[in-house]
Amino acid sequence: MNISKKLFIVMTIALGMTFSSANAANDTKVAPKVEATNGGSITYVGYIGQYKVEFSYTNLHMSPDEPFFSYRYLTTNTNNGRSIDLKYSGERDGFAIWKEYIRGKNTGTFYIKRTNTKITGTFVNSKGQRFNVSASMTESNWADEF
Repeated sequence: MNISKKLFIVMTIALGMTFSSANAANDTKVAPKVEATNGGSITYVGYIGQYKVEFSYTNLHMSPDEPFFSYRYLTTNTNNGRSIDLKYSGERDGFAIWKEYIRGKNTGTFYIKRTNTKITGTFVNSKGQRFNVSASMTESNWADEF
């Protein structure tokens, strides 16, 4: 066998080994990156004006749907004591806008700042009356990103 054939065979083997080990490194099984669970449910208790209320905020990040946010009055029989659903409607001046609906009718709007520990802001009812909103977290199973 002449020198050129030997050199060709050695180079082919060397290249094959390099290609093989590069592919082996790429073939290593790595668990897919799992997005951190950032969400859960938080219960807040506080006031809309003089009325004691309980807010419930749930965001499970399992679907493209918006978070579920509702509240209920604890000291008055508004909406027959049932929760009132809120629908997110955007942001203005650093406040999230949440509109309340009772039996399909927009009966008020919240302008609030919400953290995992508190809610602050203003509520404007359908008559245009403004009430301060403040509430603190009382229960949570919120899982922050890790």
